[in-house]
Amino acid sequence: MMALLRSRRTMFILAAVVIVGLVVSGGIGLVQSMSTVAQTEQGPGQGQEGGGQGGEGGPEPLEAPEAGVLGQAPTGLEYSSEEDDVECVPAECIRLVSVMTTDEDADVSSDEAVEAVYDGLLEQNWGQLLPEGAEEPDDVPLSETIMTDGEVMVADATEHESDGAVAVLMVGNANPPAD
Repeated sequence: MMALLRSRRTMFILAAVVIVGLVVSGGIGLVQSMSTVAQTEQGPGQGQEGGGQGGEGGPEPLEAPEAGVLGQAPTGLEYSSEEDDVECVPAECIRLVSVMTTDEDADVSSDEAVEAVYDGLLEQNWGQLLPEGAEEPDDVPLSETIMTDGEVMVADATEHESDGAVAVLMVGNANPPAD
C-alpha cells in the first residue's frame, strides 16, 4: 500500500480527485448562494411576476398624513406643506409641515410657534409622549415631546439654533407597537 502512495501516477490521480472535488463543491456553494440572494430579493411568497414596483421587492411605504390632521392653525399662524415636503423610507412616509406667521410684522420665534401648535393639539385631546428619562410633562420643554392622537404622530424638527428659523413639524403615522 505504501508503494502505491509513493507512485507519481497515484499522486496525480489523488490531486485530480481533490481538485475536481473542490471545484464541484465550490460550484454547488455558488449556486446555493445565488438562489438565496434571488429569494431574498423577491421576498417571501412572491414569484417572478408581481415582484414589486420596478424590481424593488419591498412593500409599499405607508402614505404620509396630510397637514390637515393638525386641525386649525393657532391664531396668527398657518401651516404650509407641499407634495415635495414628503420624505419616504422603506416602511413609511412623513410630511414636513412649516408653521409660519400670517402677519409679516409679528415676531414669533420657532419655539413659540411649535408650542402654540402643541398647545392647540393638547386642547384637541392629543396625547403627549415624553422623551426617555422624563417622568412628567413639566420635566421637559413641550417641543421636545411627541404629540399623538393614536393614528398620527407629530414631532418638532426645527433647527431652533439658526437665526430666523421657521418652525417645522414632522407628521407621520403612529404605528402600533409589535406584539
